[in-house]
Amino acid sequence: MSKLRWYWNRVKAYIGRPRLVVQDRPVVLADHPRCEHPLFVIGPHRSGTSLLRRMLNSHPDISCPPESFFIADYARMAQDDEVLAGYLGLGFDAEQARADLERKASELHEALRIARGKRLWADKTPQYVFHLDAIDHLFARRNRYLMIRRHPWDSAFSIAARGWRFNDTPDLLDAALVHVRNSLDAMAAFEAAHPDRCASVEYGALCTDPEAELAPALTALGLEWHPDMLEFGRKKHNFGLEDPVLRGQKEIVPSLGAWRSWSGAVQQRARQLLDPADFGYPVETPEKGQREKLRL
Repeated sequence: MSKLRWYWNRVKAYIGRPRLVVQDRPVVLADHPRCEHPLFVIGPHRSGTSLLRRMLNSHPDISCPPESFFIADYARMAQDDEVLAGYLGLGFDAEQARADLERKASELHEALRIARGKRLWADKTPQYVFHLDAIDHLFARRNRYLMIRRHPWDSAFSIAARGWRFNDTPDLLDAALVHVRNSLDAMAAFEAAHPDRCASVEYGALCTDPEAELAPALTALGLEWHPDMLEFGRKKHNFGLEDPVLRGQKEIVPSLGAWRSWSGAVQQRARQLLDPADFGYPVETPEKGQREKLRL
């Protein structure tokens, strides 16, 4: 008898189930004029991205806060079949879902940009170098990208000196070298695929003559150089996880050539993992008696 009641309850539940409701049109609760062409500052860790972002943030038209970190998660969701299925159940097709995720991903940037009276926003998050295609898709291929490069061994030296590790390579310096190499390879591949929306600057040249190095890159991206960018040390900036030393600097203080403290043996090993010549940087032999700061 109890079994019959079990079946009867399910039959009643099926017959009396609520009619499926399909929302045919997504409704956006709030919206405002948005920055149509966000700028992403891309470079390996310890390549000068913090300096560049402070210069951009000092531009009267550009808001460039510290690292956001979360945009790559929205970009991943925009290509996740289960997430898209969830949106579909709420009446959003794939393109509408992407647009909604784009709005959510950029909302905080937009709020800061508007609060500061700026025309466009920029994002500086080094980790995004490995999510460029997904982020580009999230923003419907409207982004612009400003790439920055530094001597790759200087970047690796600085990463290892801070004890940062971004992969499973056992040796700390080796891990840094692999990370920088992979970052530079990802940047080069993306630039080759989207040359019309990418421009690049070199850290050493940026330190030596900022306007000569940066102005042409900005022009290529449809932006203009402004002398306020050199006044970054006198402007107000939000601070995230970037180098705390940089916060107290009122002007450009170049940091170049730390890798020269490596012995010849360390340089030889480093070259096997990351050859600077592959990225346009010559390698000099350390002078005799030079102190080795990082050992094999």
